[in-house]
Amino acid sequence: MNDKPGYSDAARNIADSMTLHTIAGSTGMWAAFRMSDGQPVDNAVYASREDAVKAAGWDRDTTVYLEVQADGMKPEAAQVCLDFQRALHDAGFRLPSPDFHFDLSVPMFAWDRYRTIRHLASGGREFSQ
Repeated sequence: MNDKPGYSDAARNIADSMTLHTIAGSTGMWAAFRMSDGQPVDNAVYASREDAVKAAGWDRDTTVYLEVQADGMKPEAAQVCLDFQRALHDAGFRLPSPDFHFDLSVPMFAWDRYRTIRHLASGGREFSQ
């Protein structure tokens, strides 16, 4: 049972793993997690997002890939990342080939996150200023 409402167990799992990777000195490396429950795919870190995607078998439907940050991760940040990835998935977004380099990151400000999710959910038809 969650002791703080608003953060799923999946988000707590991701936050815990990401913080352990930070403590282990893996800042700047990448890890893969299952979207369903936040469990690490393999408890490993990789030098690049592309390497993490390849190691997870280029799973385009059930995996979220995150970069290990210097200050670890709090459950609220993990929840935002998880919600964003789930919204992208529900809107039909799928990862391109792992060899195609791109930067898909969560928008920094709440208003921008909401606008991006609205845009993706509408299939690109809605983009308010």
